[in-house]
Amino acid sequence: MLVDATFRRLVAACFLNQLGFQAAYFVGIIGCATYVLDAGAAEVSALVFVMNVVMLVGYSAAGALIDAVGPKIVLVASLALPLVAAAVVLAMPVCMVSLLVVAIVMGLAGAAASTAVETFPRYLTNDEVLLARVNSLNSVATFVAVIAGPLLAGAIAGVTDNRFVFAALPVTSVLGVLVALRLRERIRPEHQQDSGQTTSSLLARVANGVRATVASPALIVLFAVCFLGNLGFGAFDSLESLFYRDVLRVGAEWMGWLTAIVGVGATVGSLLAGRVPTRRVTLPALCGLLVVEGLGAVLYTATPFVWCAAAGQLVLGAANGMIMPLRVTLTQRNCELGHLGSVSALMRAGISVSGTLPLLVAPLLADAFGVQAVLVSAAALVALTGAALVAAARRVHAS
Repeated sequence: MLVDATFRRLVAACFLNQLGFQAAYFVGIIGCATYVLDAGAAEVSALVFVMNVVMLVGYSAAGALIDAVGPKIVLVASLALPLVAAAVVLAMPVCMVSLLVVAIVMGLAGAAASTAVETFPRYLTNDEVLLARVNSLNSVATFVAVIAGPLLAGAIAGVTDNRFVFAALPVTSVLGVLVALRLRERIRPEHQQDSGQTTSSLLARVANGVRATVASPALIVLFAVCFLGNLGFGAFDSLESLFYRDVLRVGAEWMGWLTAIVGVGATVGSLLAGRVPTRRVTLPALCGLLVVEGLGAVLYTATPFVWCAAAGQLVLGAANGMIMPLRVTLTQRNCELGHLGSVSALMRAGISVSGTLPLLVAPLLADAFGVQAVLVSAAALVALTGAALVAAARRVHAS
């Protein structure tokens, strides 16, 4: 248990950020598009595509700002942004335009906040054991929110309609800002400057993050895990709600229930990650977990049975729950603090880009081969990618 109040506040801020985001994203944004507007694969893909592109910008800007001024300012600002999304969706009728605005705002807020939370532990301590514990607890908080957010949203959607899911955002946003304001950075990189940064200097920081990644074989493998490991899952964002409706043949509330099962598995995985000895937190171990994650996704999508989908979500979640904190710890271990914001942003940008590219072809493939066939193939791709990366990671680890 972390007795330091600062660490507890960071974990709380992480939870509140993710609680609002998880409630608003799948059941709110995607659920409104699918069940309220009766949108098809193309419309849902467009929403997810725009959100992923916006998140790419958000990661890059947040990473550069973190390297310039530290993570606290970025975290506070990003936690306040969902208030705008709540105002838009509750004041306007549900339509693709209002959902698009909400997706843009939530994309920026979610990207910036997650980057700030990921980098903040290194601004608090250099102790690698403590870093691993903090990363594990942040991951636990994230995945508890993955459980609580969809459950809350599913309950609201079950008794009213999906639009009122967004009423949770003002609560999580205000509480998150209040908690984040009490955080204090303890370590500062030597070259970090004050907030008077020009656009060119922020772009230079983004470039420095790229150079730092390319110069480190370990960071290259970590980027490959982020980009290639998530490439198959990009198809899920636009087709998963259709899989629930057309293959599993369940209602909107099941989007919340089955997503919550992922959160249960991921919470268990994150807790286990915190117990892994430091010497065993290695690149090959991380890539091996990617194989397990892919196999869990195959189980999730391979049948029309809800119980089988639930089992697959549990396995997938447990593997992902271990991957996330271990990947963050390995990034912190292999990167200088002065570049950590931009490097962490690059890792997250890799996830975002790889999640966006399949959206360009997923609807076409679904029309040609069916939603289920595309999802099973995408899941198998994740497992095969993990197996290939294990070999590369072993060579880097041995050197």
